[in-house]
Amino acid sequence: MWRLVEMAAHRLTLGLDYPSDGEIESLERTIEVDPEAPALIVSLNVHARKDVVLPFALHPTFAMPDEGIEVLACPHQAIHSYPVLPEPGVSRILPNHTFVSLKEIPTATGLMDGTHLPLPEKTEELLQMAECRPPFVLRFTAQQAEVLLDWNSDELPDALLWISNGGRTHEPWSGRNFALGIEPAQSFFDLGRVVTPPADHPLAGRTGLAFRAGIPRTISYRLSARPL
Repeated sequence: MWRLVEMAAHRLTLGLDYPSDGEIESLERTIEVDPEAPALIVSLNVHARKDVVLPFALHPTFAMPDEGIEVLACPHQAIHSYPVLPEPGVSRILPNHTFVSLKEIPTATGLMDGTHLPLPEKTEELLQMAECRPPFVLRFTAQQAEVLLDWNSDELPDALLWISNGGRTHEPWSGRNFALGIEPAQSFFDLGRVVTPPADHPLAGRTGLAFRAGIPRTISYRLSARPL
């Protein structure tokens, strides 16, 4: 469970303690309002017990309003689909494929346009945008605003996209979850410490971030908005 560390008018810090036998001792997450802009600065302080390299990702998730959002995304090198179907019988994107544009995502029934959400058919998808150069931009046309997600791409070179389009019928999603997760990552999808990709896979080198015992490491990102 997260515990309250500090709370002020424009700043909140929460802490999380890990089991005593793990490489990571604790986390501290601070959420702070930028006093000079419509923005939030979020930082995660990682305290390690042992020197270790761990797959790592942040997990900002954005709701899809009924009016929809446009995914302007970020400049990137390539897009990789999940090695298997994330939700068998539901997911549509062809697994283990590489392509260049969210507008032309290969599926068994043709190309999918992932730049306008929600999608017309219920599904659950996972993609990894390699060498994503932030900010990652979403356009909320009905709200006349764009939302930007920015982070240090030298630390977290990719963006893992979770397109949750009403495809998970089990709890707690119950077919009602429509959201876009944009996850700055240094990992092989969400499969680190679960599987090892083939040596020739384009993401085989995404083994994670290095943490050193007794030396906290801070990873930060920024959420901001601007009018259209």
